[in-house]
Amino acid sequence: MERDREGCYVHGALYKQYLRNLGIPVIALATLYVACADPPKKLNRGGGGAGSGAAGSIGDAGSNDDGGTTATGGNGGASGGPALPDAGMGGEAGAREADGGEAGTAGATGGNGGNGGNGGGPVDACTGLTIGKSKMPVPPTTGAAKPSGAVGGFKVVNWAGFKGALSYTFDDSLQNQVTHYEDLNGVGIHLTFYLVNFNQGSNPIWEKAVLDGHELGNHTVHHCNANGTNCVSGTFSTVDKELDDNTAFLMGKAGVTGVYTFAQPYGDNAWVDAASQRFLAARGVSDASGGILPNDGSSPYTLPCHITTPDEKAVGGLNVISDDVRSKGSWRTILMHSVDPTINDGGYQPIQLTEALATMNYTKSLGDVWADTVVAVGAYWRAQKAMSTIQPKSVGSDKIYSWTLPDHFPPGQYVRAIVTGGKVTQCGAELAWDAHGYYEINLDAGSVTISP
Repeated sequence: MERDREGCYVHGALYKQYLRNLGIPVIALATLYVACADPPKKLNRGGGGAGSGAAGSIGDAGSNDDGGTTATGGNGGASGGPALPDAGMGGEAGAREADGGEAGTAGATGGNGGNGGNGGGPVDACTGLTIGKSKMPVPPTTGAAKPSGAVGGFKVVNWAGFKGALSYTFDDSLQNQVTHYEDLNGVGIHLTFYLVNFNQGSNPIWEKAVLDGHELGNHTVHHCNANGTNCVSGTFSTVDKELDDNTAFLMGKAGVTGVYTFAQPYGDNAWVDAASQRFLAARGVSDASGGILPNDGSSPYTLPCHITTPDEKAVGGLNVISDDVRSKGSWRTILMHSVDPTINDGGYQPIQLTEALATMNYTKSLGDVWADTVVAVGAYWRAQKAMSTIQPKSVGSDKIYSWTLPDHFPPGQYVRAIVTGGKVTQCGAELAWDAHGYYEINLDAGSVTISP
């Protein structure tokens, strides 16, 4: 027995045969049957996109409850998108049983008439992917010989081949940062600016910053504690809205394709739970002299940082941090609010612009310290950790290393890796050995193959 949405009980086969005996035309028959006994729609569990064409027409009904003439549905959509619950009478994406010849396709793999779509299958990570070179800076090592030993031995190198890493961050979208943007940009180090919606958050300089390669990160709308107290400007809404509205604000700027890191207002760890559901990493305000080490157990949502002290100097002060990450093989973050004490914009613990520029230029001059944005270094650190325990799968004489990236991971990222020997390929393309001492591995590909 079948029960339709109106509550009437009928036997499917008898009901359809009864209508046929009355001589009702096929299209009307199918329409009546669907109207009375149409079961709930089933989604395409394969996740295929909706068909791009119109749903197929209903086929002639067969005499034995099988579908009649196959109905042609729309073209299958791209695999991986959400399936539509209803793509017309003949266009459902799921595995719906045919009644009266209903069929069609809205899933990624279209269904045949009467049988329904197969749904979307697994997406090939290599589809549309270009295996090229990263945008990471190049370490000073040169003349490294290509490995020629046993096939395998895949290992990600620390900090992209540099001895340590350092990120310079600037909070609160302050006037002094806008005034001296060209001075800061002129050093040639990519910086991270954590913006709020007020102060100079709407200044067009930030769109130029994106074009120049800098990162814009989330710092909430009103700069409050997570419990709604101590707002610098305006009125707290909710934790979710503070984060999501600030992200929307940043995404509205030209060139911004994603917001991947967050800085906790006041270093309040009560933001951590919500931040972990949205971002790859989050910076706090407490320092840790040991920094973050490759593959260590540090939380990605309470990254430590050094806040500049009033009138802190480069020599004997900030430069020591640069030397520290270099000697310890660590990653640290420096936070500056104001680089000009003469601009009264509320910048916390200002230092002189000359000292800020001097320490950044010092770091750059070392050559073997990777100075880059929080998202760039953070993505590398998190990817390396995710890949540190992978074991190869042997397929014939090949060894295949596959990985799963953390949530909220930005696209287009690379790591640098070494092997003991063998030909290294991704998506069928052989990777070139870089004489700086590594292969560059495209993380979006999801795997790398090493062959004899």
